[in-house]
Amino acid sequence: MSCYLLCENIELKAGYNTLISSFSLKLYSKESIALIGPNGSGKTSLLRVLAGISRPYKGKIFVMEEELWPINNIRNEHYSVFLTNIPSLLMDHCVLWNLEFYTESYGLKFSKEEYSSALSKVNLEGRESQSARTLSTGQKRRLSLAALYLIKPNIILADEPTNGLDESGCNLCIQIFNELSQKNMSSILIATHDQKLIQWCQKTISLEEFIPKPSIEKKLVKKLL
Repeated sequence: MSCYLLCENIELKAGYNTLISSFSLKLYSKESIALIGPNGSGKTSLLRVLAGISRPYKGKIFVMEEELWPINNIRNEHYSVFLTNIPSLLMDHCVLWNLEFYTESYGLKFSKEEYSSALSKVNLEGRESQSARTLSTGQKRRLSLAALYLIKPNIILADEPTNGLDESGCNLCIQIFNELSQKNMSSILIATHDQKLIQWCQKTISLEEFIPKPSIEKKLVKKLL
């Protein structure tokens, strides 16, 4: 299997505080990994770095064997996806317009029939003309899944993708992930607390292992304060 995403000794900081230290990862084609950890452990921050949205304090990232930094020109070429609600969701436009806008931002155009088919797959059929403003949180998640299904990325970086979804929506999310993994050979890294998603993934990585422990000196200072 090909290694789609490789990161070596990643360190993330928030101000002077180190969030994550010495994090390394190899993500292969068709592989699914759950990224777990308590709130505030840096899951979202790490995904933003791996997606090329933010830069790490230290470490190297390779996407399809090409180094991501210092020049980030990989996202459009290899469709490395940061999956939340559609980032560019424009509330004053309709569902179909948003779906077209998002896929075209990746250089991809589809027929109206293909867009309608993708919306039908996520149970949003007949909502093409509906204002995005009126969508529920779960429906926005489903719209993201429709875009994901059309784009068929090599790498999927998913941040709590089942938040706001009911049980049928969670099952649909897993179904689409599984289909993209098997048919498109997509690799998937999921930050989640959802036990069903964690069980579906082939591996689990706990970020608690990469959170620096306070030194004795810092503990003493805290006690003195």
